[in-house]
Amino acid sequence: MTQPALQRVLLVDDDKVTNLMHGRLIRRSGLIGQIDVATDGVAALEYLQARTDAGDGWPELILLDINMPRMDGFEFLESYAALPAECGRAETLIIMLSTSVLRADHARAEADPHVHAFVSKPLASDDIVRFVHAAQSRRVH
Repeated sequence: MTQPALQRVLLVDDDKVTNLMHGRLIRRSGLIGQIDVATDGVAALEYLQARTDAGDGWPELILLDINMPRMDGFEFLESYAALPAECGRAETLIIMLSTSVLRADHARAEADPHVHAFVSKPLASDDIVRFVHAAQSRRVH
């Protein structure tokens, strides 16, 4: 069995169906070894903190929804930016996902230095391939 291109992805989305669909797409690609899920920004930050505390690496890829309860994607990004860089931020690629057609959401996501791309949901298999290649090139540089 070949080694996956990326070890881990974190899906941050409160929609179970979306997580199921994206998880299935990722598994079928064979490009990512482990899929973890957080249902909002608070849970995602707790997940990252737990991995840091355990001495485990962060996911190379985070797929982040905008609209979630407790803490939305933009609020997550604000807290994420305050985390120490040595935690793994430099190697983690964040893709913001949404069904939003609001230009303001697109512009805000594109202006955030931690967001690599803004993509409409649901994802397609070629999106996963693109994200994996982008995450790999980020890791190399």
